Amino acid sequence: MNKKLKHVIIGVGAGVLNMHLPALKLNSVELVGATDVNPDLGQTRADELGCPFFANVSELLESTKPDVAVILAPHPFHASLAITCLNAGIHVLVEKPIAVQVSEADAMIAAAKKADRLLAVSFQQRFRPEIQAAKQLLESGRLGKLQHVDMVVNWFRSNVYFASGKWRATWQGEGGGVLMNQAPHNLDLLCYLIGLPKQLTAWTRTQLHPIEVEDTVQAMLEWESGCLGSLHISTAESGRDERLEIAGTAGVMHIGQGKLKVNLFETPLERFAIENQNMWAAPATKPFDVLLPDTKGDHVAVYQNLHSAILQGTPLLVSATEARNSLELANTMILSSYHKQALTLPIDRNVYSNLLESLKAGKA
Repeated sequence: MNKKLKHVIIGVGAGVLNMHLPALKLNSVELVGATDVNPDLGQTRADELGCPFFANVSELLESTKPDVAVILAPHPFHASLAITCLNAGIHVLVEKPIAVQVSEADAMIAAAKKADRLLAVSFQQRFRPEIQAAKQLLESGRLGKLQHVDMVVNWFRSNVYFASGKWRATWQGEGGGVLMNQAPHNLDLLCYLIGLPKQLTAWTRTQLHPIEVEDTVQAMLEWESGCLGSLHISTAESGRDERLEIAGTAGVMHIGQGKLKVNLFETPLERFAIENQNMWAAPATKPFDVLLPDTKGDHVAVYQNLHSAILQGTPLLVSATEARNSLELANTMILSSYHKQALTLPIDRNVYSNLLESLKAGKA
């Protein structure tokens, strides 16, 4: 892959830029321009990156004719910016979440299809070695029929974090709280490994912080296969280990940061339940050695995958269609909590849009 692809950055003043910097040094990247709504910060960042700064998106695209637009602007602007770039014939890499509501993601995906351009999303955690190994094991059927999924994640934040920007933790500025800012990576991993649930019941709460959106979510999930699950993610709690546990009839998988532990039953539960004559017995387990692939869950991997897809036709690991699932999940949890009912996925886009507008207006 020797060809350089011309890149531009929209929202170069974003804090997340630091995570992209190693990827922007790849041999396949030629950075030809940047823009930001804050011209002073944007010019400073562009100077540091050694590329021209442009006052607005139109000038940026017209002057540079890029191959790839990297969108780092806040997610309420993702849809309009991505569609503008796609309509101009430019491939797009957008930061997570793909958008604020699934109707916007639908429009982005439709624009990418019409323009015959790629729309990728920065869900770099899919590239973590333990996630890739877990995906392979699940697809191989090593755990048997999946029965239960349990996810617990803490993203503790102090009040000063939310006070650092007027847009933070507001319905107008983010379209939600922990579900829209911190949790998207976790929701994406859940959908990537298990798939989008068919129905859920959720409770969103503001338990600790002086904010108008949720800092905690609890949900009960069910998949088409009959697998059940529970999810708890919070910025208001601390002191708990992050957990993603997947239980099946042939074994149990525990996924942690950089760790994958798998225990298999010596006799699958379907057989053991029939054959064993001891009413109190449970099947013996044995550890299953897992060789983790040599991958890194960083933005370099995201860029390399996108460049390979553009130049060689390699499938995107995080396509917009798949990235929409995590947003579908987040929107459904918010809707379920405010409507106080179990919901089937996918949700009605108009119903959610109406709820979001009510929340922005403080009327929900």
